[in-house]
Amino acid sequence: MGTTPAKKPAIRILSASMDAGLNRSRALLLREHGFEVKTSESLEQATQLIEAEHFDVLIFGSTLSRDACWTLAEAFRKRHAAGRIVEILPSPWSTPRASVDATVVGSEEPAKLVASIQQHVA
Repeated sequence: MGTTPAKKPAIRILSASMDAGLNRSRALLLREHGFEVKTSESLEQATQLIEAEHFDVLIFGSTLSRDACWTLAEAFRKRHAAGRIVEILPSPWSTPRASVDATVVGSEEPAKLVASIQQHVA
């Protein structure tokens, strides 16, 4: 009898956006691809989640201020050194608001976001 290979744990993602609807739709998309997703609608809530739980990926975008992006990126790197940060940009000409590992343009988000996470984390 052969043994079944151990199932790899799901990649855990924190999606931080001030837009609750955007967070919900992003979480649904990512869950369909097997990711575990938590969402936050404020800097305080995101910071608390970063401190309390393990995440492999932090996702944020233009709904957060530049300062909030930097604050979250710094807190995430301190707590989850091996984790990756993905920023959703509003256009291909936008510059990242923080030090990130990958960027995805909002209009390309669904497929590119999943591919970027799989490329950088899996």
